[in-house]
Amino acid sequence: MKKIVAVLFLLLCSTTLIPGQKTRFSQQPPKTKPPVVYPLKVHISGIHVRSLCRGAGCEDAIYADAVVNGKKIDLKGKYLEFPTGDYQARLRKNGPNANLTELGQKFEIVLPDGTAWQCSVAGFSE
Repeated sequence: MKKIVAVLFLLLCSTTLIPGQKTRFSQQPPKTKPPVVYPLKVHISGIHVRSLCRGAGCEDAIYADAVVNGKKIDLKGKYLEFPTGDYQARLRKNGPNANLTELGQKFEIVLPDGTAWQCSVAGFSE
């Protein structure tokens, strides 16, 4: 009788140690959807990874040297690995007087694997 109680006790304890939910270590960027149009052409010529440390933790961010409609801008977004080259893009918030090189303007760039890299204008050069 003691053995049966001991086995039941161990079984109950072991089921509480097994997690019941999925573990997500990092959230993947969203995939693009077919009906969405990406009218802008962006050429990314260089990528720089920088660590941003605030308060308790640090995170990596990407700064990309890009050319949009003949204007050189710096784009900043979450860390993601992708090669330099030509990409399709769109404005995430398109107003009536949207300026492509305005600081803080948000872009969504389609990467080769079909994911959308969300970034914003961090600077520009002439």
